[in-house]
Amino acid sequence: MNYGGGALIETSGEAWVLSEMVRPACAALATPVVFDVGANVGDYSAMVHSFIPSARIYAFEPAAAVHQQLAQNLSAVDNFKAFNFGFSDEEKTLDLHSYTVEGQAVSLISSIDRRLPTQVLKVEVVDTERIKVRTLDSFCASEGIERIDFIKLDVEGHEVAVLRGAQTMLDRGAISMIQFEFGPANIYSRTYYYNFWSMLSDKYNLFRIVPGGVVPITHYGEHLEIFLTTNYFAMRKPAR
Repeated sequence: MNYGGGALIETSGEAWVLSEMVRPACAALATPVVFDVGANVGDYSAMVHSFIPSARIYAFEPAAAVHQQLAQNLSAVDNFKAFNFGFSDEEKTLDLHSYTVEGQAVSLISSIDRRLPTQVLKVEVVDTERIKVRTLDSFCASEGIERIDFIKLDVEGHEVAVLRGAQTMLDRGAISMIQFEFGPANIYSRTYYYNFWSMLSDKYNLFRIVPGGVVPITHYGEHLEIFLTTNYFAMRKPAR
């Protein structure tokens, strides 16, 4: 079921989803709109561009140094914009924590909700910076963005808060496809798969992403509350 296999985009099944689900769904659009929320240094945005060259990609990375690298790495890509802030359920400033894992710096797990050492890994905070967060609804309104065709959320446990800040867009059916991560970071943000299910299942078909495909999730059960890094995909149901 790929529980714990969601960390690397090349092997997690994320590339398959982009190729076999997102790209066909965007084929009829002249300029698909893609949001990469938690873009880090841009590996995922680069993959989006490789599969959907016509996409207008908005990438968001709140860590200042990482954002600079993101902007540099994708500087040659047309229709790409990098923004140095994050998203949440309201507009404010927050602390963003960076970590070492077993003594090694790991920029991929910078998070708003502070992670703690576990029995498995020695995780320690090594830096904290103040960051700005906005809501997706306010950003889209200010930028005149009427729709998001695909949004990828990888914000280390803060995904539910991001979706809460997109409630207006969700309610009017303006977000077609969503990919989100669920894993260890949700322990520290105290969010559960049930939060995603209750927010999305009425209007979206939900899937677990596995290597080479997806597995439909047709009902909620406590067995889904597995805090190992796994990616999920939501596709908006056809209008009735």
